Amino acid sequence: MSKNILIHNKNNKNLFDINEEVNIILCPTLYSARILDIPIESNSELKLVIPSFFEEFFNIEGYSFYHIKLEKHKYMCFAYKQDEILETIKKINLELKYIKKVFFLQNEIDFINNTLYKYNEIKYICTDNIIVPLPKNINIDSNYVEINKDDFRLSKYNIFLNKSSKYIDNKTAYIISSIFIIFALFNFYKININNNQVYGYEKKILKLKEKYKVPSSMIQTKSIINEYENIENKYIKFLNAFKYILKYREVSNAILKSIEYKNNRIILNMENKNKKSIEKYIKRKYKVLNSRTFNDKLIIEIKI
Repeated sequence: MSKNILIHNKNNKNLFDINEEVNIILCPTLYSARILDIPIESNSELKLVIPSFFEEFFNIEGYSFYHIKLEKHKYMCFAYKQDEILETIKKINLELKYIKKVFFLQNEIDFINNTLYKYNEIKYICTDNIIVPLPKNINIDSNYVEINKDDFRLSKYNIFLNKSSKYIDNKTAYIISSIFIIFALFNFYKININNNQVYGYEKKILKLKEKYKVPSSMIQTKSIINEYENIENKYIKFLNAFKYILKYREVSNAILKSIEYKNNRIILNMENKNKKSIEKYIKRKYKVLNSRTFNDKLIIEIKI
């Protein structure tokens, strides 16, 4: 059974001795939570709307969001900074490879309204069914319930920490990984097919040799080289295009949300911060077939 570790942004304990899988429980100092009534049921639409409910409290730039459906049109919503969480994990010297799952404290204990709680000298209060840090300038002389890690129930609600890049979100990281895996599998498949067809090639080569008086080794080599050159050229074109697109972050903070490749075309889903600037940069090297905007999204189709 994996060990549970409760972390907050005041952590200073070094956990260098951890060498097994652990579950991370985030204290409210590392996230903000709200219960919202939103007359929307579509997950994709909720993801677009939820950030706006946090804007009135803080600058949401750099934040990620997560929601749980409590009942129809009622959601528990979370805002958190991945960079801050990763920095805290780094500070306590916990290696990322040992992290199994990441949870919010809010979901892992049944907190009682108007009750004071404490963990490692940090005090919390449960108000309106949400556990929040007690402001430092408020000192309440009362009994505090100690938060016990043994009481954690570990719900099904957990988040994924994107360890690849802050410019590429989780979905995009998976898509990019899938693309490389598909190319690798495709090459492996073609190699095996060619190996299985060697015997058939030998018969065809003998006939061609007799007819055209050309050495069999030359025909076979040329056929295989041409076939793999086509595959390699497509692969290189995609990698060069993708590398060029990522370089855009050097001059802009635009976030690449997703990328799709098919039929020598790349379809980008980007954060719509400066449509003209993005298109101008891409057109320096590639042809933009189509571009359209939707709320904060910019969809660009590129021919490579």
